[in-house]
Amino acid sequence: MADSRAPERRQGIAVPSRSDPVLRAMTEPVGGPLGRRTAPGITNPGFFTVERVLVLMAAVSALLAVLSKNHCRVSGWTTPDQYSTVCWSEFPNSLTSYDLGRLFPFFTAGTSFDHPPFTAFIAGATAWLAGGFTGAARQLSYFDVNAALIAAAWIFVVVVVARSAGRRPWDAALVAASPLLWLAAYVSWDFWAAALVCLGLYLFARRRPVWAGFVLGVAAMAASYALLVLLALLVLGVRNRQATRMLETLAGGAVGWLLVLAPVMLSNPSGWGAYAASALTSPATPSSLYGSWNLIAARTGLPPLGDDAVNVLAVLLLAVLVLGVAALGLYAPRRPRVAQLAAVAVAGFLVVNKYAEPWDAVWLLPLLALALPRWRTVLLWQAAAAAHLIALLLFRSKELGGISDQHAIDMPYFVLAAALAGGATCVLAGLLVRDVWHPRHDVVRRGGVDDPLGGVLLDGQAADNAEGAGSIAHG
Repeated sequence: MADSRAPERRQGIAVPSRSDPVLRAMTEPVGGPLGRRTAPGITNPGFFTVERVLVLMAAVSALLAVLSKNHCRVSGWTTPDQYSTVCWSEFPNSLTSYDLGRLFPFFTAGTSFDHPPFTAFIAGATAWLAGGFTGAARQLSYFDVNAALIAAAWIFVVVVVARSAGRRPWDAALVAASPLLWLAAYVSWDFWAAALVCLGLYLFARRRPVWAGFVLGVAAMAASYALLVLLALLVLGVRNRQATRMLETLAGGAVGWLLVLAPVMLSNPSGWGAYAASALTSPATPSSLYGSWNLIAARTGLPPLGDDAVNVLAVLLLAVLVLGVAALGLYAPRRPRVAQLAAVAVAGFLVVNKYAEPWDAVWLLPLLALALPRWRTVLLWQAAAAAHLIALLLFRSKELGGISDQHAIDMPYFVLAAALAGGATCVLAGLLVRDVWHPRHDVVRRGGVDDPLGGVLLDGQAADNAEGAGSIAHG
């Protein structure tokens, strides 16, 4: 018997070049924005689907990111050259500093690492993959292996963001063609945490809360900011009276966290203890609020912040951030979208983190593509973050290499760049809060979509949506 059901109707997708003024101008050299008589997502695009175009964009960007480090790939990672040419990377420097390849961080008895255990596993495994080269050739091989894996993670993140964005898959182009990632993707292992967080949110959107928590728990063993993403989910669950479902997510997170930590604790508990002690007692980084203040104080004679004062202040500011995120999630007129609340939390953490570094901005970028897909705003923030990274490396070239000012900058210029990046992040957080409190400004909800990442939260949204509709009508 023939199936009498009507064929499934394809859903149209949003076209940013029609609505975003920056993209409308950027598309003029290639024929202008997409015409009104087309129906993306409904008509068959042939081979060049949205995802395939995004993957191609990410692949080209990953190649450009390699080219940005080509001076060091050719000449080696030596000081001060690696700083003055802005091609410094943690990969080859950690290889020699921790004798990776001969020692596996955390898992070899007596070893530690200045990154969490999941990152240590990546660092040790890629040292084994890099082969038996020696000297500069080994550094190059190690860098290339890590860069290739991060390029794959970059493409993965782009696909996951596109699939998490609902009717706005093109917003993933903010990650695929990111000028910030051209500079920062291969600086550290931080992009692994971003990939895991994106996967966790994607699983949550697909109504897999336990698996989402599990992946976010693993992500917390790569970068602690993943705990703030879990906090955002918990707050939204409490608001929707779905605390039980969120407890399932937290339980999955605990299992993922312990699955990474347990082998370290069993094989090398002293290594984990050394890492934990270092996380509590190490001085603040120059890019943090506290480190920048101490740089200014040392130059001007103002009283510096001691280690104890920094720790207390950092904990207090983090507590204020957590309370602010909870209040925003619980008391906003309409339930915030998952990406919005997570992005607010992560943006705040970038500002108050004692160990802030400019390349930590890669944590926030995929969340912004889902939470605040405005090209002008996000590109300006990326420019500020990239300037901060360049300024830090040029400042290091002066401090560590003692080279001339022609290839370096002095402290005031570095602090100014750090302040500019921090201010830009605060502006982003402010715009996100505005969009949450006044949903008429939210370009995602303006298209008639409640929350592409809502997942199980959408099950209890009726009353909240009624409140939100009233707030929009009277906004």
